[in-house]
Amino acid sequence: MSSSLGDGPGLKVVVLGGSGFVGSRVCKALAESGASVTSLSKSGNVPAYGKDEDWAKEVSWISLDLLSATDDTIDAAMGEPDAVVCAVGAIGTDPSVLLKGNGEANVAGFESAKRAGVKRISYVSVSDEVADCQENWLPEFFESYFQGKQMAEAAALDAVEGDSTRLCVVRPTFIYGGDSFGLLPPRVTFEYGSGIEELLSLGIFKSLADITPGLIKVALRPPVSVDSVAAACASAALGSEGAIGKTLDGAASINAATDQPTATGLTEAIAWTKEKIGELYGWAKSEVPKALEKAQETIEKTQSQ
Repeated sequence: MSSSLGDGPGLKVVVLGGSGFVGSRVCKALAESGASVTSLSKSGNVPAYGKDEDWAKEVSWISLDLLSATDDTIDAAMGEPDAVVCAVGAIGTDPSVLLKGNGEANVAGFESAKRAGVKRISYVSVSDEVADCQENWLPEFFESYFQGKQMAEAAALDAVEGDSTRLCVVRPTFIYGGDSFGLLPPRVTFEYGSGIEELLSLGIFKSLADITPGLIKVALRPPVSVDSVAAACASAALGSEGAIGKTLDGAASINAATDQPTATGLTEAIAWTKEKIGELYGWAKSEVPKALEKAQETIEKTQSQ
């Protein structure tokens, strides 16, 4: 990247959905770069993992419901940022909730950003390959989810006056990270996800995914770390040429726009397994002869009685 996260001092950035899984990590990356960061979210809370962290103390955490607040209220909370990052989204089975949470809430935020004269926007959307599954592979209610994402992308582009060089759309398939598993929303830990990312990044899986249809294709694509998604969003907000003006679709392009390390979960798991096998072999080499000798002694003692 021609610009790094050290370019933040003096910049004002608003993160919509800043208390969430992705948004909070965007706040962390930006705060550590020296940017002035405001998080707008329903709860307005600091995420649990950041409560005692120095970066969280540098963020202004504000509670704001984009769906119920008036334009004036949103504008007052928005202020006049240089950049806006949006990580607002919703999941579930209710089409109305999906449309509002992925579409209308984002539209309200982007319209406020436009009124504020924002210079740059980055938005977390969804991979085109996932969207392509909606017709034949996904339940009907998912249509509202994708419709909402499309509404948000259009509003984001409109907020920067139609200038795509001032917009970054990040489109992951599946995002992993953190230290726990979950179902709603679906989550896998960093260690597990890193292993799957490394495995599915191998050439054989890429070639297989390229020729398979629908959800099978998506399942064979490598997931992406939440830290990489956050770094891409933060980089775009700070004006990095590696991210701003780009549509980053899938793990490979998202990772290429960041300084995040390559996934090594599979390599580490293999190394751990080898280590444990070595330890087991060493134990067996030492203890099995002792056990056999003791057994032989017992047999001989029994026979002599």
